[in-house]
Amino acid sequence: MRRPGWGHLLPACLLVLFYLPVLVVLGQAFLRPNAWSELVSFLDSQPFRRILAFSTTQAFWSAFFSVALALPGAYFFGRYEFPGKRLLRSVMVLPFMLPGILVVLSMVVFYGQNGVFNQWLATLFPGRKLAFSGLYGFKGIVLTHVFYNFAFCLRTLGERWERISPQLEEASAVLGASPLRTWRGGVLPLLAPTIGDVGVLVFLYSFLSFTVVLVLGGYLYQTFEVLIYIEYNTKLNFARASMLAGIQMALLAVVLSIKRWTQRLVQQHSGEAAPLPPLHPKRQPVRTGVFLVYLGGSLLFFLLPLVFVLIRSLKQRGLLDGSWTFDNYRLLWGDSFRFAVGSDLLTVIGTTLGLSITVGVATAILAYLLARGRRQLPWGKLDLWLQLPMGVSFLTFAFGLIRLVGRSLHPALLIIWAQVFLAFPLVYTLLRTARREWGEELLAAAQTLGASGRELFWTVEFPLMRKALGSAIAYGIALSLGDLSAVLVLGQGKVITLSVAVYRLIGHYHFPQAVALGTLFIILAVLLFLIVERRLKHEAGFFTN
Repeated sequence: MRRPGWGHLLPACLLVLFYLPVLVVLGQAFLRPNAWSELVSFLDSQPFRRILAFSTTQAFWSAFFSVALALPGAYFFGRYEFPGKRLLRSVMVLPFMLPGILVVLSMVVFYGQNGVFNQWLATLFPGRKLAFSGLYGFKGIVLTHVFYNFAFCLRTLGERWERISPQLEEASAVLGASPLRTWRGGVLPLLAPTIGDVGVLVFLYSFLSFTVVLVLGGYLYQTFEVLIYIEYNTKLNFARASMLAGIQMALLAVVLSIKRWTQRLVQQHSGEAAPLPPLHPKRQPVRTGVFLVYLGGSLLFFLLPLVFVLIRSLKQRGLLDGSWTFDNYRLLWGDSFRFAVGSDLLTVIGTTLGLSITVGVATAILAYLLARGRRQLPWGKLDLWLQLPMGVSFLTFAFGLIRLVGRSLHPALLIIWAQVFLAFPLVYTLLRTARREWGEELLAAAQTLGASGRELFWTVEFPLMRKALGSAIAYGIALSLGDLSAVLVLGQGKVITLSVAVYRLIGHYHFPQAVALGTLFIILAVLLFLIVERRLKHEAGFFTN
């Protein structure tokens, strides 16, 4: 039996917990004396135009290159079957699951001034002084965003392409249309909504990027997110930080409205996946060769930076030409690590696991209770409001949380509050979909046989939802592990997680320890990734995977 008040009380509490900090920021931004005159003055200033131009430009090019580079691969993944296809899809999406600070570390190891790429250039072209020097700036930020988002675009576009019937191209060829005309007139219009939807999503991620821009851009290349952090954390200008957060939320509202529109178009054009022909190397040697070159280049682009983090963690002083050693890992237990990071390794690992597991379990429980209460209701406005945190700056939320409760709560509780806010939309969507898929017939049958509410949950409901709950908890843990901004803002320097530790090691130029700790962090992230992938494979019965 459903409790009449429960279905309203829980979502009301969640909306208050999620949006009250945001409202506090908006109130401080626009409901104080002279707020509107300061806003008009700032909007007409050169700093605003510079920040807006950089934020939108880097986000646009990040989205453009991510989608453009993913389209050729999406064609092969969406039009052909070949051995290892599922495994490749899983492996190539790994960077999207990695914490942002690890992606930055990987790019520094491979593309930095003394990185592997520049050493290869020096070896291949001796005496010509060829080097890539753009990592710390606009080019490096865009490159890192592409590294982070490319595989996500490839997977999403490839899965959409599978739902475009191959008979469309066959019929067009029979009618005498060229492949280019078939693409422009038939395939592209069906694929365009997904291209737009994915592009807007990557734009949103890049626009809100914090860790990448903070480390690779410094104070010279500032997005709204980084400038909010500087105004609040460095200059202690809370009013200016609130105003910037309010402006950013207004801009994000426009992006979210476009995202909502593209999402509706995707839903209108969705179809069923059709059987795909195999890719025959003998019958299609040119296509097979192009695909292998593309696949090899993509895997090298993704895996080499991660592989060389591992290799350089086992090299003396973290140098590529150093001798093999475990000294870098031994340094993690020394005084230099404790001095640079502010805590010892065991405490950092314990804090990280404690926070991430708490966030994963708490988010899954809250999301499941709400999904269970709304299982017979269609997706509506309330569900949309619970998805909107994806479009709210996480740094803004953390800033609003401090302005709301101050230092009355322990920093760890503030971080958990903020990270639940971060993880809830994805976890709720996953559990809401899973809970609705298997219907109410089994519960009704069990109730007819006299099962109590507790017996219903443990004997029917929990076994059916166990794998979905496992995935939800794993996603919550992964999102908590990857968070840097909330811990930096809310932790008051007292809460140190693995992300913060890697960030501080890079900032203190303790590079050997950074790559060693980064390797341990990558292994942890990969284990979580494998858990999620394994769960999703088992859930193929009610998730159309």
